[in-house]
Order: sequence, then C-alpha cells, then structure tokens
Amino acid sequence: MADVNKSWRFVLSNEDSNPPSGRVTTEPGGAMARLGVNSAAWPEAVSDGFYSMSLADALQYAEDLFKYHYWSALCGYSLVSNLIAAKWSDLAYNGGVKESTLLVQRAANTLASPALATDGICGDLTVARVNMLCGEQEEALYDAIIAQGVTFYEELRAERPEEYSAALEAAWLKRLRIRPS
Repeated sequence: MADVNKSWRFVLSNEDSNPPSGRVTTEPGGAMARLGVNSAAWPEAVSDGFYSMSLADALQYAEDLFKYHYWSALCGYSLVSNLIAAKWSDLAYNGGVKESTLLVQRAANTLASPALATDGICGDLTVARVNMLCGEQEEALYDAIIAQGVTFYEELRAERPEEYSAALEAAWLKRLRIRPS
C-alpha cells in the first residue's frame, strides 16, 4: 500500500521550504496561505487560528487536513504505488480532488480499456484501474498523468489568460514535473 506519510512529505516539500518555515503569505485576492492551506479554500483555518499557531501545531493541522480531505478522498489508503499516490495527492492538494482525479482518469484511459468514466470521482473502478496499471505500467501511467496535467494547465491558461499569467503556468508546470522520490 502507498505510504501516506511519504505522500505528505512530498506535498509539503512543494508547498514550503525544507525544513518548513510555516511562513504566512498573502496571495492575489488577499487570501492568506501557510503550508499550502489557503484561507479562501479553507475559511475555517482562520477561525481555528491556523495562521497564528506555532509551526508544530500548524504542521499537524495541515497534515490532518491533507489526510482527511485529500488522501482519504483519493482512496489513498487503497492505492498500491507510492509514486502515483504522491503525484496524485500533490495534484489534489494544489488543484483540488475532482480535477486531479479527472487527470488520473484521463491518463488511465490512454493506457487501458474499457474507458473509465471521467467524472472526477475516485471510486472503486478508478482505484482498481490505477492499481492494475501500477502493477503493469506504472511509469507509463505516471507519464500519462504528467501529460494530462500539462494539457490541463496549458488549456486553463489559454482559456483565461487574464486570470492565469504565464509565470503562474510556468510555476504549475515546474511543480507538475517534480517527481516524487
């Protein structure tokens, strides 16, 4: 089974310095962010005191949020590949569970049939297909996920250039291409 702690460490390494500083930043639009927890997406983090708590407490808070809202939603405890689980969970933490699952479903559909429903829901069929491909074609699946991510970010930038700058797209693509160890 995939290791939730390895996946969390990978996600955290893409969200903060190493070792984590826990620095609070202000994002465009005024949202606060710390350890990848954005106050626009997680308003309860403000009322929970996340942005002012100690680094140790903030790390635990962010890890719990990751495990409950991302890892579990991706059926991470049922995945067999650390490589795929870490990349998928990083995509989810950065762009949302539904969108990351759509990318994984599209990637899986390029490698095997019958096609999975591309509905953004991580159900039994998605998990079974991903695990089957990890046993036979893990590297091909990983490459297909990266390719789907590149296409997604390029299309998003083309559709809404006023909202998504070239620099932001470059940062997304850089993160996308970081391979979990």
